[in-house]
Amino acid sequence: MRVIGITGSIACGKTTVSRELIRQGFPVIDGDKIARELTSSRGPAVESIRSAFGDSYINPDGSMNRRLMGQLVFSDPGARERLDQVMAPFLHHSVMQKIEDVRASGSPLCFLDMPLLYEKGYDRYCDTVWCVWLPEEMQLQRLMKRDGFTRGEALSRMRAVMSSDRKADLAQVVIDNSGSVEDTLSRVSELLETEMNRTRTTARRRRTSAENIAPVNAAAVRRPDPVPSRLSVPDLSGGVERPDSFRRKPAERKASWVLPRWLTAALIALAAVLLVSFTSQLLMNSYLVRQKEKHIEEQQAIDRKYPIMYKDSILASASEFNVSPSLIAAVIMNESSFRPEVESGVGARGLMQLMPDTAEWIAHKLKIDHYSFESMKKPETNIRFGSWYLNYLGSLFNNDPLCVICAYHAGQGEINGWLANPLYSQDGRTLEYDRLPEGPTKLYAGRVIRDYGIYKAKYFTETDPVDPGSAASAAP
Repeated sequence: MRVIGITGSIACGKTTVSRELIRQGFPVIDGDKIARELTSSRGPAVESIRSAFGDSYINPDGSMNRRLMGQLVFSDPGARERLDQVMAPFLHHSVMQKIEDVRASGSPLCFLDMPLLYEKGYDRYCDTVWCVWLPEEMQLQRLMKRDGFTRGEALSRMRAVMSSDRKADLAQVVIDNSGSVEDTLSRVSELLETEMNRTRTTARRRRTSAENIAPVNAAAVRRPDPVPSRLSVPDLSGGVERPDSFRRKPAERKASWVLPRWLTAALIALAAVLLVSFTSQLLMNSYLVRQKEKHIEEQQAIDRKYPIMYKDSILASASEFNVSPSLIAAVIMNESSFRPEVESGVGARGLMQLMPDTAEWIAHKLKIDHYSFESMKKPETNIRFGSWYLNYLGSLFNNDPLCVICAYHAGQGEINGWLANPLYSQDGRTLEYDRLPEGPTKLYAGRVIRDYGIYKAKYFTETDPVDPGSAASAAP
């Protein structure tokens, strides 16, 4: 039986291909369906999820709250990794069992539909892999239309998994789903015909090999000559007749010498060891080259996704107001993507998206004469004002990083209300991410915290890192 993996990035059309395979009568193991069964009411993985994430992610009927869990894992890479660790053994056991069930049924083909086929290593169980592919922009538009996401939300989910282009590079077969549905289904039928022809050819070869094994004919087996009843003495009267081999020259007798069996076996074993060693070295070199290329690609992807500009201004303001430069960069990334002249629909301007009233108030606090809101388009000025404001928020909220980030997005009044609500704050002084109310501010805070860690690791060396708003003494 041949196992064929079906994969592709989110919203690329794997479901269309799987439904066609089922319609034509082929067994399809659906990884998403198995995951839903494992996390359904009283599913085998539910208690482990409860232990790892708490009761708030379990519905009253005993199933996992997929909506809350989805919001968490797509905004927090650490939570996504924890969920993967919890689910991995349950999912692996179920998938392997279903593959064996299909094998026992006698089916020539088994299809494994796994969205994270390569990420989770299930490709090693497949004889070949089909990748359903779409151009990135078409994939983005389909995801937004299908799930009602904004462009930012859709991009966040696409970037959380391996790209469609990367999966296509790894797969043996690529199904281009950018055309009509009929084109895609026609391509699937062609691939099925190829696979079935391969299966029929393999079966025919096995039958031919079995037929070519001739039966043993007992009558043709030579029996040994009978033992003479009496030993006879040879007639030596005519002298001893030497065989021809004894008449050859000494050089000829030397040439007829053959290697002992043990030496032949030793030489063959040595040759095999040398061949394996040489092959292993080639494979290891190839693997190291691929790993190096993969690392370079990942670093280039991070550089594209997390740029750094105006680093000198960020470091200067961070030092002046005792704020983490990584936090400043993370806020800029999420507010403006490092575009100094961007202006929002409500009038916020510049790299750190300061409102006119807030900027004017900060200018007064900094004792800046001849202030103009137009100066917020200057990167160094905008960064200085925003860094002071982060420091100021730290002094208001007891230097609690999550309070500072949420207040920067939603305003001081909103955060004061959350702190007064026992649903969101246990002590009235600090916030916990898991307790935040669902909405744009929680998503914003999750992205800033994630990007803070990336900028800190990649661009800034902070021997004694300053958390958001760790001091307020720098304000003039």
